[in-house]
Amino acid sequence: GVMVAHHGAMNLFHSLKADLFRRGTQAVGGRRLKASLTSTFTFDASVDGMMWMLDGHELHVISDEVRRDPEQMIRYVREERLDFVYFTPIYMEQLLAAGLMRTSGHRPHMLQCGAEAMSDALWQEFRSLPDLIGHNYYGPTETTVVALCCPVEQSPKPSIGRPLGNVRAYVLDSQLRLLPPGVSGELYIAGPYVTRGYLGRPALTSERFVSDPFGGPGERMYRTGDVVRRNAEGLVEYLGRADD
Repeated sequence: GVMVAHHGAMNLFHSLKADLFRRGTQAVGGRRLKASLTSTFTFDASVDGMMWMLDGHELHVISDEVRRDPEQMIRYVREERLDFVYFTPIYMEQLLAAGLMRTSGHRPHMLQCGAEAMSDALWQEFRSLPDLIGHNYYGPTETTVVALCCPVEQSPKPSIGRPLGNVRAYVLDSQLRLLPPGVSGELYIAGPYVTRGYLGRPALTSERFVSDPFGGPGERMYRTGDVVRRNAEGLVEYLGRADD
């Protein structure tokens, strides 16, 4: 397991509050939001559910039966008038195909994807939906679940966006040198989101959590193994895995 520190979780909360919760409450006139928790407690994305409650919002824990059936899930969203729905891109595509955002009936104000790369088709569908607050989130468990975020309106094509507050995201070559925009390299993440490492696995921890040459004394960064590049606007684009 990954040893996540409390200060990393609190940094995540304050970033979500600033980047997601505040934007959502403004869109619905200032009332508290209704959010769905569709992840099991063994999946790191379930931590987001705690953040919603910590900010005073209403969290709906979705059963496996409802979660796995697009029609039942859509019915639940409409009957309970949920504002926020999170799913992996593959399942989000199924929900949209089944009519999640059709004009008849209630539609959620906020959709979020994570855990997998969004396809260009899904990205464009998000961008085409009027008044939608759509986000693509990126982050391994080793950096406290979420490290980068991209609101879909900020990029015409799929992107994992910019680092959350206090996160430092480096695109480096094999010699740990910073690469300029447009050049692909491996993504390293630094800052308070970086966890302590793997419980009982010191060798693997030493391999993946390395000294941060751009940080202060004793600071570490996490080697994600993901190949990315930064575009001219400063957004990070996911290209694949370094070991593929």
